[in-house]
Amino acid sequence: MLSSFPTLFKSILKQLCPHDYPVLNSRLFFEIWLTFVLDKGLTSMRDLFYQLNHTGIPVGISTFSKACKTRQDQQFCRIYVELIERLKRQNPAAAQMLFPIILPLSP
Repeated sequence: MLSSFPTLFKSILKQLCPHDYPVLNSRLFFEIWLTFVLDKGLTSMRDLFYQLNHTGIPVGISTFSKACKTRQDQQFCRIYVELIERLKRQNPAAAQMLFPIILPLSP
């Protein structure tokens, strides 16, 4: 299951256009968000951007913050739901581990 997850992840993100925004395209935007959500080793967004910048992906927190204000969340939800559905077909137990992310917070 774990070895097929990156392949599954990449196949879903390939649906996004890599050239739709000049500074931070949709594919990279969603890769950043999903990496932050799914990587338990990251404790903050600063950690993630430090890691990205040191691996050759030059993106800043301010650029990402501006992108968050202009992007529609429906596309992110659609990608996440598709990821869950594909995981359910391949391995239902693995899909259940991702469900808490989409549960609404109760006051």
